[in-house]
Amino acid sequence: MTSSASPATVVLVHGAWHGPWCFQQVVDGLEARGVPVVNVDRRRPTGPDGELRGVTDSAQNEAIVREALDGVEGPVVLLGHSFGGVPITTAPLGNDNVKHLVYLTAIMPSLDEPMPADLANPALAEAIVAADDGSTTVADEFIRMAFYGMCSDEDYEHALTQLVRDAAAIPFDAPRDTAWNKITTTYVVCTEDQALLADGQRALARRADRVVEWQTDHSPFFSNPQLMVNLLDDLAREYAT
Repeated sequence: MTSSASPATVVLVHGAWHGPWCFQQVVDGLEARGVPVVNVDRRRPTGPDGELRGVTDSAQNEAIVREALDGVEGPVVLLGHSFGGVPITTAPLGNDNVKHLVYLTAIMPSLDEPMPADLANPALAEAIVAADDGSTTVADEFIRMAFYGMCSDEDYEHALTQLVRDAAAIPFDAPRDTAWNKITTTYVVCTEDQALLADGQRALARRADRVVEWQTDHSPFFSNPQLMVNLLDDLAREYAT
Protein backbone atom coordinates (compact mmCIF):
# COMPACT_ATOMS: atom_id res chain seq x y z
CA MET A 1 0.00 0.00 0.00
CA THR A 2 1.38 3.40 -0.96
CA SER A 3 1.36 6.01 1.82
CA SER A 4 -0.62 9.16 1.08
CA ALA A 5 1.31 11.18 3.66
CA SER A 6 3.03 14.29 2.37
CA PRO A 7 6.76 14.44 3.16
CA ALA A 8 8.04 17.21 5.36
CA THR A 9 9.56 20.25 3.67
CA VAL A 10 13.37 20.28 3.69
CA VAL A 11 14.84 23.73 4.40
CA LEU A 12 18.52 24.16 3.47
CA VAL A 13 20.83 26.81 4.97
CA HIS A 14 24.24 27.32 3.35
CA GLY A 15 27.51 28.19 5.03
CA ALA A 16 30.04 30.99 4.84
CA TRP A 17 31.05 32.45 1.46
CA HIS A 18 28.54 30.18 -0.28
CA GLY A 19 24.95 30.59 -1.48
CA PRO A 20 21.91 28.45 -2.27
CA TRP A 21 23.60 27.47 -5.55
CA CYS A 22 25.73 24.93 -3.67
CA PHE A 23 22.69 22.75 -2.89
CA GLN A 24 21.25 22.65 -6.41
CA GLN A 25 22.06 18.98 -7.06
CA VAL A 26 20.45 18.06 -3.74
CA VAL A 27 17.39 20.19 -4.49
CA ASP A 28 17.00 18.51 -7.87
CA GLY A 29 17.34 15.05 -6.32
CA LEU A 30 14.77 15.72 -3.59
CA GLU A 31 12.26 17.33 -5.91
CA ALA A 32 12.56 14.35 -8.25
CA ARG A 33 11.39 12.22 -5.30
CA GLY A 34 8.50 14.53 -4.49
CA VAL A 35 10.09 16.17 -1.46
CA PRO A 36 9.41 19.93 -1.20
CA VAL A 37 12.50 22.09 -0.63
CA VAL A 38 13.18 25.66 0.47
CA ASN A 39 16.72 26.80 -0.31
CA VAL A 40 17.53 29.78 1.94
CA ASP A 41 19.75 32.61 0.70
CA ARG A 42 21.87 34.11 3.48
CA ARG A 43 23.43 36.65 1.13
CA ARG A 44 22.36 40.26 0.87
CA PRO A 45 23.36 43.07 -1.56
CA THR A 46 25.55 44.94 0.91
CA GLY A 47 28.81 45.24 -1.00
CA PRO A 48 29.96 48.01 -3.33
CA ASP A 49 27.51 48.49 -6.19
CA GLY A 50 25.10 46.15 -4.45
CA GLU A 51 27.23 43.02 -4.74
CA LEU A 52 26.01 40.05 -2.71
CA ARG A 53 27.76 39.31 0.56
CA GLY A 54 27.15 36.61 3.10
CA VAL A 55 25.41 37.76 6.27
CA THR A 56 27.40 37.08 9.44
CA ASP A 57 25.41 39.04 12.03
CA SER A 58 23.75 36.46 14.29
CA ALA A 59 20.43 38.29 14.71
CA GLN A 60 20.11 38.98 10.99
CA ASN A 61 20.96 35.39 10.12
CA GLU A 62 18.33 34.15 12.53
CA ALA A 63 15.76 36.53 11.02
CA ILE A 64 16.52 35.30 7.49
CA VAL A 65 16.05 31.65 8.43
CA ARG A 66 13.04 32.38 10.64
CA GLU A 67 11.32 34.17 7.75
CA ALA A 68 11.90 31.15 5.51
CA LEU A 69 10.49 28.81 8.17
CA ASP A 70 7.45 31.02 8.71
CA GLY A 71 6.64 30.65 5.02
CA VAL A 72 6.35 26.86 5.23
CA GLU A 73 3.12 25.10 6.10
CA GLY A 74 3.45 21.74 7.78
CA PRO A 75 6.45 19.87 9.17
CA VAL A 76 10.02 20.94 8.41
CA VAL A 77 13.39 19.22 8.38
CA LEU A 78 15.96 22.02 8.74
CA LEU A 79 19.59 21.56 7.64
CA GLY A 80 22.50 23.89 8.25
CA HIS A 81 25.88 23.40 6.59
CA SER A 82 29.05 24.69 8.24
CA PHE A 83 28.36 28.28 9.43
CA GLY A 84 24.69 27.59 8.59
CA GLY A 85 24.59 25.68 11.88
CA VAL A 86 24.57 29.01 13.74
CA PRO A 87 21.15 30.28 12.59
CA ILE A 88 19.46 26.86 12.69
CA THR A 89 20.33 26.75 16.39
CA THR A 90 18.02 29.68 17.22
CA ALA A 91 15.67 30.31 14.28
CA PRO A 92 13.39 27.31 15.04
CA LEU A 93 12.73 28.39 18.64
CA GLY A 94 8.99 28.73 19.11
CA ASN A 95 8.20 27.20 15.71
CA ASP A 96 6.39 23.91 16.28
CA ASN A 97 6.59 23.00 12.59
CA VAL A 98 10.33 22.30 12.78
CA LYS A 99 10.52 18.58 13.59
CA HIS A 100 14.17 17.73 12.98
CA LEU A 101 17.51 19.51 12.67
CA VAL A 102 20.48 18.36 10.61
CA TYR A 103 23.93 19.78 11.29
CA LEU A 104 26.03 18.97 8.24
CA THR A 105 29.70 19.30 9.27
CA ALA A 106 28.40 22.39 11.02
CA ILE A 107 28.97 24.76 13.90
CA MET A 108 26.60 23.72 16.71
CA PRO A 109 26.64 26.45 19.37
CA SER A 110 25.95 25.80 23.03
CA LEU A 111 24.83 28.16 25.78
CA ASP A 112 27.74 27.38 28.05
CA GLU A 113 30.36 25.39 26.15
CA PRO A 114 32.90 26.82 23.70
CA MET A 115 33.50 25.40 20.25
CA PRO A 116 35.95 22.46 20.36
CA ALA A 117 39.51 23.68 20.05
CA ASP A 118 40.14 21.13 17.30
CA LEU A 119 37.10 22.01 15.15
CA ALA A 120 38.41 24.63 12.72
CA ASN A 121 41.51 23.75 10.75
CA PRO A 122 44.17 26.29 11.85
CA ALA A 123 45.22 26.59 8.22
CA LEU A 124 41.72 27.85 7.35
CA ALA A 125 41.94 30.60 9.95
CA GLU A 126 45.25 31.70 8.45
CA ALA A 127 43.78 31.62 4.94
CA ILE A 128 40.90 34.00 5.70
CA VAL A 129 41.70 37.34 4.09
CA ALA A 130 40.06 40.52 5.41
CA ALA A 131 39.59 43.63 3.27
CA ASP A 132 39.78 47.19 4.58
CA ASP A 133 35.99 47.24 5.00
CA GLY A 134 36.09 44.15 7.23
CA SER A 135 34.63 41.74 4.69
CA THR A 136 36.37 38.41 4.28
CA THR A 137 37.22 35.81 1.72
CA VAL A 138 39.46 32.74 1.59
CA ALA A 139 42.83 32.73 -0.13
CA ASP A 140 42.52 31.11 -3.55
CA GLU A 141 45.25 28.55 -2.92
CA PHE A 142 43.40 27.15 0.11
CA ILE A 143 39.88 26.88 -1.32
CA ARG A 144 40.11 23.51 -3.01
CA MET A 145 41.79 21.72 -0.14
CA ALA A 146 39.48 23.18 2.50
CA PHE A 147 36.12 22.91 0.78
CA TYR A 148 36.25 20.77 -2.36
CA GLY A 149 39.01 18.20 -1.93
CA MET A 150 36.91 15.29 -3.21
CA CYS A 151 34.81 17.23 -5.72
CA SER A 152 35.05 17.10 -9.49
CA ASP A 153 37.02 19.73 -11.37
CA GLU A 154 33.74 20.90 -12.90
CA ASP A 155 32.07 21.48 -9.53
CA TYR A 156 35.18 23.14 -8.12
CA GLU A 157 35.49 25.53 -11.06
CA HIS A 158 31.78 26.35 -10.86
CA ALA A 159 32.11 27.11 -7.14
CA LEU A 160 34.98 29.52 -7.79
CA THR A 161 32.66 31.63 -9.94
CA GLN A 162 29.95 31.70 -7.25
CA LEU A 163 31.74 32.28 -3.95
CA VAL A 164 31.11 35.69 -2.36
CA ARG A 165 32.73 37.74 0.36
CA ASP A 166 31.25 37.50 3.83
CA ALA A 167 30.19 40.70 5.50
CA ALA A 168 32.64 40.27 8.39
CA ALA A 169 34.86 37.79 10.18
CA ILE A 170 33.37 34.46 11.19
CA PRO A 171 32.93 34.87 15.01
CA PHE A 172 29.28 34.79 16.08
CA ASP A 173 27.22 35.73 19.13
CA ALA A 174 26.48 33.14 21.81
CA PRO A 175 22.93 31.83 21.34
CA ARG A 176 20.19 33.04 23.68
CA ASP A 177 18.86 29.46 23.68
CA THR A 178 19.35 26.32 21.61
CA ALA A 179 16.81 24.44 19.51
CA TRP A 180 18.87 21.25 19.35
CA ASN A 181 18.01 20.27 22.92
CA LYS A 182 14.29 20.68 22.17
CA ILE A 183 14.08 19.21 18.64
CA THR A 184 15.44 15.85 17.50
CA THR A 185 18.76 16.34 15.79
CA THR A 186 21.17 14.54 13.46
CA TYR A 187 24.82 15.52 13.19
CA VAL A 188 26.60 14.47 10.00
CA VAL A 189 30.35 14.10 10.48
CA CYS A 190 32.31 14.46 7.22
CA THR A 191 35.48 12.57 8.01
CA GLU A 192 37.67 13.98 5.22
CA ASP A 193 36.71 17.60 5.83
CA GLN A 194 39.75 19.90 5.86
CA ALA A 195 37.84 23.02 6.99
CA LEU A 196 36.08 21.68 10.07
CA LEU A 197 38.07 18.70 11.30
CA ALA A 198 36.47 15.36 12.08
CA ASP A 199 37.46 15.11 15.76
CA GLY A 200 35.95 18.52 16.46
CA GLN A 201 32.81 17.55 14.59
CA ARG A 202 32.53 14.39 16.69
CA ALA A 203 32.78 16.45 19.87
CA LEU A 204 29.83 18.56 18.71
CA ALA A 205 27.95 15.47 17.53
CA ARG A 206 27.69 14.27 21.13
CA ARG A 207 24.98 16.93 21.52
CA ALA A 208 22.84 15.33 18.81
CA ASP A 209 20.32 12.49 19.06
CA ARG A 210 21.70 10.74 15.97
CA VAL A 211 25.15 10.74 14.40
CA VAL A 212 26.03 9.79 10.82
CA GLU A 213 29.57 9.63 9.44
CA TRP A 214 30.29 10.09 5.75
CA GLN A 215 33.69 9.69 4.13
CA THR A 216 33.39 13.00 2.30
CA ASP A 217 35.01 16.42 2.22
CA HIS A 218 33.40 19.65 3.46
CA SER A 219 31.03 19.76 0.48
CA PRO A 220 29.08 16.50 0.14
CA PHE A 221 26.48 18.43 -1.88
CA PHE A 222 29.11 18.22 -4.65
CA SER A 223 31.29 15.25 -3.77
CA ASN A 224 28.42 12.84 -2.98
CA PRO A 225 25.02 14.56 -3.27
CA GLN A 226 23.20 11.23 -3.27
CA LEU A 227 24.11 10.76 0.39
CA MET A 228 22.37 14.02 1.20
CA VAL A 229 19.35 13.21 -0.95
CA ASN A 230 18.92 9.80 0.68
CA LEU A 231 19.25 11.12 4.24
CA LEU A 232 16.92 14.08 3.72
CA ASP A 233 14.38 12.01 1.79
CA ASP A 234 14.27 9.50 4.65
CA LEU A 235 13.85 12.26 7.24
CA ALA A 236 11.20 14.07 5.20
CA ARG A 237 9.17 10.86 5.14
CA GLU A 238 9.81 10.08 8.78
CA TYR A 239 8.28 13.43 9.70
CA ALA A 240 5.58 13.40 7.02
CA THR A 241 2.08 14.66 7.75
